[in-house]
Amino acid sequence: MRVPYNWLREYVPVELDPQELADKMSMAGIAVEELDDPGAPYRDLRVGEVCSLEPHPKAEKLLVCRVRLSDGEITVVTAARNLKAGDKVPVALTGARLPDGTAIEEVDFQGVVSQGMLCSEEELGLSREAEGIMVLPPETALTADLPVILGLDSPVLVLELTPNRADCYGMLGVAREVAALTGCPLRLPELTVVEEAGREIKDFIDVELLDPELCPRYTGRVFYDLKVGEAPLWLKTRLLAAGMRPVNNVVDLTNYVMWELNQPLHAFDLDRLAGKKILVRRAKDGEHLVTLDGVERVLTRQDLVIADAEKAQGIAGVMGGEASEVSPQTRTVFLESAYFSPVNTRRTAQNLGLHSEAALRFGKGLDPEGPPAALDRMAHLLAKIGAGRTAAGIIDRYPRPLPARKVRMRAERVNNLLGLDLEAGQMEEILGRLNFEISKEQGGVFQVGVPSYRQDIENEADLAEEIARLYGYDRIPATYPAAKQPGTLTPRQLWEKEIRDLMQGYGFSEIVTYSFHGEKTFDRLNLPGDDPLRRAVRLKIPLSEEGSLMRTTLLGGVLEVLSYNAKRKIDNLSLFEMARIYLPAGDEETLPQEDLHLAGGLMGRIHEKGWNQPARQADFYDAKGVIEALLAELPVKEWRFERGEHPAMHPGRTAFLVVEGKRAGVIGEVHPKVKEAYDLNLPAILFELDLEVIWGATEKEIIQVKPLPKFPPVLRDIALVLPAGIPVGEVMSLIQATAGCILEKVELFDVYSGGAIPKDRRSLAFSLVFRLPERTLQDDEVNAVLEKILARLAAEYDAEIRR
Repeated sequence: MRVPYNWLREYVPVELDPQELADKMSMAGIAVEELDDPGAPYRDLRVGEVCSLEPHPKAEKLLVCRVRLSDGEITVVTAARNLKAGDKVPVALTGARLPDGTAIEEVDFQGVVSQGMLCSEEELGLSREAEGIMVLPPETALTADLPVILGLDSPVLVLELTPNRADCYGMLGVAREVAALTGCPLRLPELTVVEEAGREIKDFIDVELLDPELCPRYTGRVFYDLKVGEAPLWLKTRLLAAGMRPVNNVVDLTNYVMWELNQPLHAFDLDRLAGKKILVRRAKDGEHLVTLDGVERVLTRQDLVIADAEKAQGIAGVMGGEASEVSPQTRTVFLESAYFSPVNTRRTAQNLGLHSEAALRFGKGLDPEGPPAALDRMAHLLAKIGAGRTAAGIIDRYPRPLPARKVRMRAERVNNLLGLDLEAGQMEEILGRLNFEISKEQGGVFQVGVPSYRQDIENEADLAEEIARLYGYDRIPATYPAAKQPGTLTPRQLWEKEIRDLMQGYGFSEIVTYSFHGEKTFDRLNLPGDDPLRRAVRLKIPLSEEGSLMRTTLLGGVLEVLSYNAKRKIDNLSLFEMARIYLPAGDEETLPQEDLHLAGGLMGRIHEKGWNQPARQADFYDAKGVIEALLAELPVKEWRFERGEHPAMHPGRTAFLVVEGKRAGVIGEVHPKVKEAYDLNLPAILFELDLEVIWGATEKEIIQVKPLPKFPPVLRDIALVLPAGIPVGEVMSLIQATAGCILEKVELFDVYSGGAIPKDRRSLAFSLVFRLPERTLQDDEVNAVLEKILARLAAEYDAEIRR
């Protein structure tokens, strides 16, 4: 951002030296990268007076001029016909360089040597084209510096703004900062508008706002009887100092107001708009528009356009269309001033490769209350230079006004954050200088109203930063950091490290994926619209729509990696990721809940073909076995798997992990729709575990060493026929509970259906190990317990011994 010093002083009459002001601003967080000299390209040029004009003796289209300088006379040959004796003109002598870098040399024009060049506004960079030599005011002294005459003698502060300070992309925003830092009064730009009675805006045009989500506010004015031409010199030189090239008076004024108020404007030639109507709508897929740079753009439904009754006339917030461009023949314009969605504007500019000054500002987030003031400022300046008249009235489409923001601030908390001991009154005074509205509550608590142009202020810490900036970072006392003993890993950190080591030992490769994704990820995971996982934390200023949400599940990232590798013919994969998910809190003031999860994916062959085994594809039970081994190592005692359904997983091939009665994870084969969405050619198995629940159930006491058994076990196998829908885990739990401490272990070793087994039933075979630590069990004792088990199974599950 370029801030001409003299222009800045029109809003805040600061008397500081430019370098001193730059240092003060930098210490307050508005970094001044350098002080630029906009007059430097003109310092080689001189002021001359035309003494005489004679026709060239051999070239009828040329004139021979005698030009008097402060230190002598020279001869210059020119083709310009707008000069007369006594005119004061800019002169580039032999050896000088023009602002565009062109070196001037002596040239022989058919026997007459030209010792320099008389400069036009085009050659000085003040116009895109010019018909004659620039004539300076008659009172101009021959010893005068051209940068002073042009108003380019004031240094320019080149700011390096951080992304959060969007308000400082305008002169008024910088002036507010300087006024707060120096205590100088702030002078606001003149907004007086003279409207023409009898010519109302509704007689010229109507506006329909069809997408208030992407354009919360759209305003406009109409100007007629325009005289499009060259802008006055003061306007052109200001734009040059700011880094913009002059075009014509109307376009130059829109750029001037944008630089002044940080509100981009766009002028449409009203006579070129079909139906005398403006529609603010989404583009149609494949819709074409030739923009002001002459390039034909192909748009999508993601883009917002400004259209007339027939076609798009501009890309909202990015660039206007060539068809409605202001030209020297334009007599009536509709001037647009709006507040567009920052996210959508950035995405459109990025997708189209269009990075204009307007897109820069809209993409960072502007003041939603600013558009009408920018229109009034344009009307005032247009009348000031006598370039047109203003129709009565203003169009303002603002269906859902954005609410004023308030932040609760505690003086004690601010002091704790800053390491200071400021009085509440000092904080109130500092924030008041920055135009915050403050209402005091009890006990040093404030309700702070945030100005609409400060989109970066969201919470108490932001207010603390504002106080620190104006109080002075250099005044905050320096303290030595508190010395601490070198720490060791906590039990939780050691536990997390153990999980990573175990997963790598099971043959899994660790991956790291982005914490951000978009709505598209939820769609690809087949999540319904009301699924709790869709309630994600939304970023206010995301880099793209694909990274606008914080993840609520790790499954999307795992599938992305599986898909990426599958497209490159890498099909045999075992991957895991241990990372945090982010769950929204109940209100914006509370940070999201961050839970640690473990997710994994298996795809392709789990075993390659060998002399002793066939090749085998990974299946549900491979992933289940990994989870069982992991839980055993951690260790977790009370857990089981239950049948369930998950939108991203295959129906009937999905189970939930339950730990101490709480759902702690899911495992299953990828759903066919999800498999297609991620372009997977092979079946894949996914799992995701909630490590917060598992950590709560992990045995954390010291492992007890037990002596080896002294007495032999008694082994029994039983095969039961029972209804097919009864979970195996329930059957095993009932067996263990019925037998009590006499049963050391129960394991399933066979599942069978078909043959003589009825269709709605299946056979489960279990191996039971009975043992007592203090004596040998007798067969009749075991048989009695076994009969008790069988009786209870028959009563609970209609189970019977398989014959």
